[in-house]
Amino acid sequence: MALFQPRSDKVAVSEVFDELRTLPFMAKRRVVLIKDADKFITDNRGPLEKYFDKPSPSGTLILTVNSWAKNTKLAKKLTAMGSGAQLFEISEIKANRLPAFVIDYARSKHGKNISSNTAYLLVEFAGLDSGRLASEIDKLAVFVGEEKTITVEHIEALIGHNRMFNAFGVIDAMTAGNTAAAVGRLRNMFETDKNADYTTVGAFAYHFRRMFNAKAMLEKGAAQGQVAGKLR
Repeated sequence: MALFQPRSDKVAVSEVFDELRTLPFMAKRRVVLIKDADKFITDNRGPLEKYFDKPSPSGTLILTVNSWAKNTKLAKKLTAMGSGAQLFEISEIKANRLPAFVIDYARSKHGKNISSNTAYLLVEFAGLDSGRLASEIDKLAVFVGEEKTITVEHIEALIGHNRMFNAFGVIDAMTAGNTAAAVGRLRNMFETDKNADYTTVGAFAYHFRRMFNAKAMLEKGAAQGQVAGKLR
């Protein structure tokens, strides 16, 4: 496959058509991928309509857009192409479905198992972006090697250790009533970790949830040693 991936705001429609109509060299097809193509389509609707009438037999045009009006002439031409064209509609994954996405992706892409609690922890650390979650799972799959299961320990070791340590520092300062130190440490987290805006809240949530679980266990009469063992 020969891939051409220009910027949507920099490429001319004639250049796109030239790429699509050029026979691929040492490849079965020539593919043109244009991301964020909404304005590109608006600016070149007429030429695209003509191309849809007679597309290149050896070229594949992929356009990603934020919206696709199905009542336009271009959309109707796409439908009329039948099996020669496909429209994929991808909706954003809701937050409560992200742990299930993590589990399914780890299993289908890498053959790795991951529990619901572990998947929830990964979402807390990595944030609500499915692409970022997939990237973190890819790294975890390499990290665990031949092991079949991704565990909480793996996530803490690869993703969460430093953030958890820094979060503890902020929480300790808050508990001690040292507002200046808490704010200073939090500011340092954002300055030294480019991903802190995605992960800081997750790290805090992880710690506070463990604290609340410990409190609930103690109120139910659990021994301190039992609580400590449960939270390790």
